[in-house]
Amino acid sequence: MGCWRAGEVARVVPLSELYGRLRAHFGALTGPQAARPWWPIFGNDAPFEMLVGAVLVQQTRWETVEGAILRLLAAGLLSPAAMAEADAVTLATLIRPAAFHTQKAPGLIAIARHIVVGYSGATALLLARPTGELRDELLRLPRIGRETCDVIMLYAGGHAVFVIDAYTRRLFARVAPPLVSAAHGASHGAGTLWRRPYEVLRRAIEAELQLDQPGADPQAAAALYADFHAQINELCVRYCLTQPRCDGPPARRVYSRQPGRESYLGRADGCPLRAVCAHYRTEQARAGAGNE
Repeated sequence: MGCWRAGEVARVVPLSELYGRLRAHFGALTGPQAARPWWPIFGNDAPFEMLVGAVLVQQTRWETVEGAILRLLAAGLLSPAAMAEADAVTLATLIRPAAFHTQKAPGLIAIARHIVVGYSGATALLLARPTGELRDELLRLPRIGRETCDVIMLYAGGHAVFVIDAYTRRLFARVAPPLVSAAHGASHGAGTLWRRPYEVLRRAIEAELQLDQPGADPQAAAALYADFHAQINELCVRYCLTQPRCDGPPARRVYSRQPGRESYLGRADGCPLRAVCAHYRTEQARAGAGNE
């Protein structure tokens, strides 16, 4: 990559282009075109397994979550009916060392009981509720905040909601894409914008992607949101780390035991967003100035 010079102004890059660059680099990560599902599923109740995984992954690496999922499956507890009757101490032992395992265990039991009592143990029936009603219901359950709620709704339920997580904030704050944000009161800099409340960012991104308009296909929106979120997460565990690897090679992290997940290990290329990244441009300008 050539050096940027101080004072150069980046062109406006819409979110749709960022998504296109990510997908061109990683390929489809979700949906029928994906080589393998981005979210590994091991049991025969995918919606409930995703719900459990979404709770367990809070402040926890996925490698740890996957180990817990496999132990729950081996113990016969990866279903609402079985988990609803589980002992909290036993469950906490199985999901350890997930962060807050002693709090997550009774929370998961309460969620499982809610599904058993209200939906005869069918998580899919819960997730089939209208989007607004489902969000309200999930947020009333223990251990489910806004991010976890939207992860469950998007991936387990197919609802068109864009997930805001720490990776999203980090990436977009660095790349600094302009949002159609006047309606959201975001007249300040991008760095400040990406520290704004969860719902403000979610609605701003959905408005920018223009899939929240009347008549838009909710299934198409959900498919895009799911893949875009997966692309962002993939970028942030490979390149856009706390200490970024802009010019590569990507971090050598295998976070799932499923075959084929290590396929990226032979890559040595850099971040696919370098050409449009404000952070990269700034660092290149500094390097260029230091060499003059």
